[in-house]
Amino acid sequence: MSLIMIFIISFGLIFVAELGDKTQLMVFTLALRYGGRPVLTGAVLAFALLSGSAAVLGKGLGELLSPDIITRISAGVFILFGLYMLLRNGEDEGSAEVKPSAQAGFLTAFSLIAVSEMGDKTQIATLLLSVKYQNFIAVFLGSLVALSLASLLGILVAGRLHKIIPARLVTPAAGVLFMLLGLGTLIFA
Repeated sequence: MSLIMIFIISFGLIFVAELGDKTQLMVFTLALRYGGRPVLTGAVLAFALLSGSAAVLGKGLGELLSPDIITRISAGVFILFGLYMLLRNGEDEGSAEVKPSAQAGFLTAFSLIAVSEMGDKTQIATLLLSVKYQNFIAVFLGSLVALSLASLLGILVAGRLHKIIPARLVTPAAGVLFMLLGLGTLIFA
């Protein structure tokens, strides 16, 4: 099979799997808080790391820990980050509008996505596609482009909503959403 066909298959499967996924919602929420560029950069780097490891190693990082442990870690990170955002929002109320730094957005997006995507369905799909087609480059690029494009779509929607949602509500809403994602991960995974 040609490299282009493997790329298209990888892209299609991963893109469809990522639409509406918790990671896309996370990127959307982070973009409301930190802006699109640093969040997209952190997300793409995390996707490259995880998709690359899955495609190269043929077994990915999900093999290092049981899926149950990874799920619990992800849920805990979501809940803790949500609590942090809620508590941090209270500190910011007395000061003038506090604009979070691009570096904070990048680091937050990278770390949250790196943890939450370990053993996720898209990483497992990348691993299986890599095993099936035995082509690192085509599978890796298809997966990376799909994940990046799905994240970009979430960021574009966040950019539109940011004009409608008052800035003072973004952080508490994001905190609540992260806590709900964490609880949902624990309950439904």
